[in-house]
Amino acid sequence: MENVEGVRASARAGADRAELCDNLAAGGTTPSIGAVEAAIFAAAEEVERRRAIAGVHWASGPAAAPLGLRIMIRPRGGSFVFDADEVRAMTADVRRIAALSLQMSEFTRPQRVGGARSDLPPAVDLGFVVGALTEEHTIDRGLLRLLVDLAEGAPVTFNKAIDITRDPIEAYGDLGELGVDYVLSSGGANTAVEGAEVLRGMVAASRDGGPRVIAAGSLHPETVAEVVEASGVREVHMRCSVPGATWQEPQRTEEAQVRSAVEAARALDLS
Repeated sequence: MENVEGVRASARAGADRAELCDNLAAGGTTPSIGAVEAAIFAAAEEVERRRAIAGVHWASGPAAAPLGLRIMIRPRGGSFVFDADEVRAMTADVRRIAALSLQMSEFTRPQRVGGARSDLPPAVDLGFVVGALTEEHTIDRGLLRLLVDLAEGAPVTFNKAIDITRDPIEAYGDLGELGVDYVLSSGGANTAVEGAEVLRGMVAASRDGGPRVIAAGSLHPETVAEVVEASGVREVHMRCSVPGATWQEPQRTEEAQVRSAVEAARALDLS
């Protein structure tokens, strides 16, 4: 989503995570630091609302889970091969957003309390979404390792750049060694449905401690079950924009569509 309203809509609809970016027409770029701060506030407010509804014992139930807020780090649209100036921009963005997360620790860090419990879960789990390739369409290991180090322990997701590598399975194997926590992929195909077999290979590799695989790529609430059953993934990622918007209009998130996707996923047996 490219606005804070989308973060709120996703949280209200029951999504576990929301990805904030700018310029979805170009595939998503880094949002402003102001948008990130506003999104942290918005996510925290929605989680607090959820916890208030759950009642005084929220910390022992589903309401204890924070909302995962993922921030896209990408200086422009187009390829995932970046020059030195673009690398400076990416590293500066990660540093500043990581510092902002620390400044807003009342929302992004576990809260210390008295009594038997030493802390309570944070409201917001802030992380980054990145993607960087070499001219040979392999993982840019040096840049990726640098961005992971700068993230200050925040979870890092490798984006769908993996789908244009020369070998997505080989690229997946590289990511675990570089500290990446999640991978967004359509299995190298145009859609996650078409790439289900490759996704299944990634899921098998993840059992040895690799990053968690999230199916992404032209997914809709109606295709969630098909992708999960065909690929073995346990998490899905999709753009739930209001239908009919042109590239000149803001890409707003449709809350009902997010809710349909959440319901479709929760109806599956993922044990």
